[in-house]
Amino acid sequence: MIFNIRDGLNNMFSATNIKPALRHISLGLLCLCSFVLQAQNNRVFLEHANSTNFDKTISPDYHFLIGDVRFRHDNAWLYCDTAHYYREENSLRAFGNVRIEQGDTLFIYGKTLFYDGNKKLAQIRKEVRMVNKEVTLYTDHLDYDRLANIGYYYNGGKIVDPSNTLSSDYGRYNPDSKMAFFKKDVVLTHPQFLLKTDTLNYHTETGLASIISRTEIEAENADIIAYRGWYNTKTDKSLLLDRSYILSEQRNMTADSILYDQSLDIGEAFMDVEMVDSGRHITLNSDYAIYNQSNNYALLTQKALLREYSGKDTFYLHADTLLGQQDSIYDTFRAFYNVRTYRTDLQGLCDSAFYSTRDSVLQLFGNPILWANNQQISGQQIRLYTKNQQADYMEVEGLALLASKEDSSLYNQSSGRELIAYFENNKVRRVVIEGNPESIYLPRDEKQKILGLNRLENGSLYIYMDQEGKVERLKVSPQPKGKFYPLQLVTEEIKYLEHFSWPIQLRPKGPLDVFRLTDRPRATNMSANKDGAAGGGSSDASSKSTLRTFKSKNSR
Repeated sequence: MIFNIRDGLNNMFSATNIKPALRHISLGLLCLCSFVLQAQNNRVFLEHANSTNFDKTISPDYHFLIGDVRFRHDNAWLYCDTAHYYREENSLRAFGNVRIEQGDTLFIYGKTLFYDGNKKLAQIRKEVRMVNKEVTLYTDHLDYDRLANIGYYYNGGKIVDPSNTLSSDYGRYNPDSKMAFFKKDVVLTHPQFLLKTDTLNYHTETGLASIISRTEIEAENADIIAYRGWYNTKTDKSLLLDRSYILSEQRNMTADSILYDQSLDIGEAFMDVEMVDSGRHITLNSDYAIYNQSNNYALLTQKALLREYSGKDTFYLHADTLLGQQDSIYDTFRAFYNVRTYRTDLQGLCDSAFYSTRDSVLQLFGNPILWANNQQISGQQIRLYTKNQQADYMEVEGLALLASKEDSSLYNQSSGRELIAYFENNKVRRVVIEGNPESIYLPRDEKQKILGLNRLENGSLYIYMDQEGKVERLKVSPQPKGKFYPLQLVTEEIKYLEHFSWPIQLRPKGPLDVFRLTDRPRATNMSANKDGAAGGGSSDASSKSTLRTFKSKNSR
């Protein structure tokens, strides 16, 4: 029996079995050491206090510490005047001149502190400051989660950096990512503007404010309303999305998206752009616009449209490109390429146009055509003078032609080098033609039946019309040269003057018809006028060139 026991012990501690046993013992020791080290790392250590008192009636591990109290918890140091320290619970309450230092970049100050070492949660109260380099968070209630490295406030607070002050009811800040989040009654104060919103993300290092709810920005030159986008408070550049608005004393603008540089007062707007000047009764629309808010200079292209509604009827003008400038008194507009206009009593088209409220003159270039009721007026250049938002008189230069349709293939026609038409109630009532005038006039009998065709030539031609735009009488000076052709003898050769045309299919039929593309050939003899409107050339290429010039001019 004794020998059996001894043999069993010898087998147990034989070389074959001792190695697995040693491995189990080593693993157990490692786990024990790890547990002890972890416990030591999680432990809040008391480093110093001038005096220490114990009160086991409160808690077996309760310490009351007084004077120059210091604690250490991994890489953080906690300072205060007095503290209640619960060693076994690994927590403490600190009072007076509370300070937390974490590394050399994060400092938290306050009046009182509760610290849970197990959760690494610090709750600091009263006159709290959280300082992270150039960023300081102020509040009376701060919870600082050391595990996530995030500070929270929920009873009002603000964050201050070198550029901005941001306040809200609720907020949080991460010193690692430099990201701050604000909720409810958010106000961002910048030397140049004031931002108000309900919810905001802000990066303290880049100064980028991310807009995620209705936001109002109040600045010196303009106010902004946005619902989504961003504003860089360091560069004063912003991207505004979801039908944002820029409002100023002179003009209100909205678009699907807007790029705005407040330092230069220059913005770019994209898709469904609308600029409204309610004081001057002008609205501009397009799918792309660039504008300078400081000098009120704007360029619009892609479905560009001008609407002027100061009178009884709205005036519509469409062109490939619109340029507008406004000062304290006058407006000027330039329209380039495929210009089409509409008002109930006056329609037109040309290659380019210029208008200024200084003299209330609309200038049309590039073989323009105007229609007033049943009258068609065309030439190489037209100047339409307005008075009290109504047509006053018109000057036509170069191949001037006045025509009206009298029958299926018969037209009253008058042409010359120069033509002046006088309006009453926006209707042509009197016309004067100078410079080798020619005329084809279709007289009628008392039953308004056309009698024949009268061709006249002379130095000056005066035409008088009734309320319906029909020719009442002609006056020629001096004695005209001419010939009358009975209707049955009128041939195709004598029906029309040399430069006559009747492109009635091009006439705009309504406000939206100004966008209709036409096959009308571009004029071949157009030159820049003294005000800068010009015609000819490639529409797309010239529009891009104008746009590049505008950007270059306004970015200096």
